[in-house]
Amino acid sequence: MPICQMKTNYKFDSQARTEFMNEIAEEMARLIEKPLPAIMVMLDDRHMLMNQSEDTVFFAEFRYLRDFSDADEKQKWLADFADRMLELIQKYTGVDPYRIYMQFTEMTRESAWKYTPKK
Repeated sequence: MPICQMKTNYKFDSQARTEFMNEIAEEMARLIEKPLPAIMVMLDDRHMLMNQSEDTVFFAEFRYLRDFSDADEKQKWLADFADRMLELIQKYTGVDPYRIYMQFTEMTRESAWKYTPKK
């Protein structure tokens, strides 16, 4: 199952929080080429400090499962993934890009949950 786990000290109102999480899930589904019901998105409000400052900071981990033809294709895809997620995070939070950390974790098929829709 593709997963996005996010932590931030940014205070979302409930409507913006839902819109943000939905947009992250939709973009992940497109990028990973998986059905939207297979995407899990989590967002935690946290007390966070970076460089002795409580200014808005954001951490996101993206776990994905995808096949690549070679290392160059993977590198380009990850750069696009990072750019799109950065754009969405900044759109909703306005956080300084130097205070955003993203981690991308590739899962193997053996360690990933397989989504199978009901027929």
